[in-house]
Amino acid sequence: MLDKKIYNLLFLLLISNANIRAETLNIASDIWCPYICDNKKAPGILVEALNEIAKAKKMTVNIEIISLSRSLIMASKSEIDIVLAVTKSHITDHKLQSSHQYFGGWQNDFYISRKVDWSPNKLNDLDAFLNSGKTLGIIKGYDYGPYINSLKFKYADHIFQATGDSPLTKNIEMLQKGRISALLDSRYNIQYEMNKNNIVDLIYARSEGGFVPLFLGYSPTILPEVINSIDDGLTLIRHKGILSTILEKYGVSDWQKKI
Repeated sequence: MLDKKIYNLLFLLLISNANIRAETLNIASDIWCPYICDNKKAPGILVEALNEIAKAKKMTVNIEIISLSRSLIMASKSEIDIVLAVTKSHITDHKLQSSHQYFGGWQNDFYISRKVDWSPNKLNDLDAFLNSGKTLGIIKGYDYGPYINSLKFKYADHIFQATGDSPLTKNIEMLQKGRISALLDSRYNIQYEMNKNNIVDLIYARSEGGFVPLFLGYSPTILPEVINSIDDGLTLIRHKGILSTILEKYGVSDWQKKI
């Protein structure tokens, strides 16, 4: 009887592992280079990392470019399986499951045009900055922490929230054209876009807050075994040096060192 129970348990485990391998995981995110890019030769750190994890774990993944706000809604309805680069607040607010490991990181960094006729120190007091009529560009659906998020409602007329599949590119263009006074995003992402497009008329002004880890957000119906398998896959490609090779390609250091 005991042998039969052990056999049945092993059979169920084999079936479960087979299902994990056979399932196509539908993944979505907006374009946020260098993590997620619209470039076949350089599709982004997370895209390449997940493809390597899928290869190691014998999974199939399908990655689509969809705005973050829409991706979160789709994941909450189990219309897609995974949303890339989300915060713990995103996961809680949309009732998603979270990866145990973090897959990237974020910091609130402000950029301005070199041509401004006001001191960058004005950004030290964002309330006064926005109250004076200055405008700030952010991305709709992104989580900037409690303080910045509160300003979105307090100064709605002075905060431009970019939408679409390439919102950071849109905000950079808005800043270059003088349609917004400052841009808020992660320094790594802004600098990547500036280097790629030879942009020299924007400068870093200041940062607000510390490093914020980013996770994979899973739909409510994804099995825990899938989440654990992908987490294990990240550990595997990091240990084998595959992740460091990907990071070097994009000129970024491992986010694990940030915390």
